[in-house]
Amino acid sequence: MQTVKIYLRKHSSTTTAGVVWVSFYVSREKINFSTKITVDEKNWNEKKQCIGSGDKHAHDKNLIIENILSRINNVFVKYRLRDRTLTRDVFLRAYHRPTDYDTFFDFVTDYQKKISVRMEPATIASHSSAIKKLKERNGDLIFEDITEDWLDGYFSYLKKKLGNNDNTAYKNMSVIKKYVRMAHKAGYMDENPFENWSIKQTTANCVYLSEQELQLLVSLYSERNLESRLHKTLEFFLFLCFSSLHVGDAKKLQLEQFGEDSFTYFRIKLRNSKPMPVQVPISSPLRMILCNLVGTRKKGPVFENLPADQTMNIQLKTIADFAEIDKQITHKVGRHTFAT
Repeated sequence: MQTVKIYLRKHSSTTTAGVVWVSFYVSREKINFSTKITVDEKNWNEKKQCIGSGDKHAHDKNLIIENILSRINNVFVKYRLRDRTLTRDVFLRAYHRPTDYDTFFDFVTDYQKKISVRMEPATIASHSSAIKKLKERNGDLIFEDITEDWLDGYFSYLKKKLGNNDNTAYKNMSVIKKYVRMAHKAGYMDENPFENWSIKQTTANCVYLSEQELQLLVSLYSERNLESRLHKTLEFFLFLCFSSLHVGDAKKLQLEQFGEDSFTYFRIKLRNSKPMPVQVPISSPLRMILCNLVGTRKKGPVFENLPADQTMNIQLKTIADFAEIDKQITHKVGRHTFAT
């Protein structure tokens, strides 16, 4: 434990009361500061460096002093265990930093509770995935660990160890940046390491179906030769191709949103920030799919009992094989196909 001197400091020789101070050295530089605890000179035990029982608040005051000593020691231990150089300035910043979170993840969890009402489900899922990866890499990560060098190392880990492409890796770093920025703003970090660490904009490979490939899938759908589960997945995929909707938006559609020639919906991802209605015309292929889907129903969800997204994406690979389409088809391809 670091050697700390605790002493009574009087501002005048004519007074009997003083203030308890602490003094110690960091890398041969002296640090001394007040505990803000006042005590009468007769109640100060110089030998034991504590307040004697003559002070009616001795127990509470000594407890405060012990807590200060513990905080001082914790800073030394934390930097020693991580083999970090501790200077006078570094110590003072670390000592005065808020200590209500033991790890970076404790801060993230608490901050997420505060902002979750403003976040869309897809965003929450994306953040949770990125933080889960980070926690698996370093479960006891603290604020002081997050430096520019650490960012370089973690980005390399995402790409080389986890096999993430540039787009995915930068998205993960972008999530971490959000929480680091808020931690810095709240005073838990002295510097924001992302100030000189840029998140690059990458262009993902855009896969879409040609008109001929799309027609192959429409024919496969019309022939109804696929087993029920695959037919249902293909039906949903073709709906995306002819409506331009994202998966989450399509799943939430209700029949009451449809008119004779168009339907209206709100983007789930943007409903809190840009709650503007989007109107989509109903084309002939889309009308055909809707008739098959809905039948005589007038109310309720358009899609019922759909498999999980991951399951459907796996099934789409099987469907592509049936149609002899040599492309990695996922739900995103449906929207990309509409755009082309």
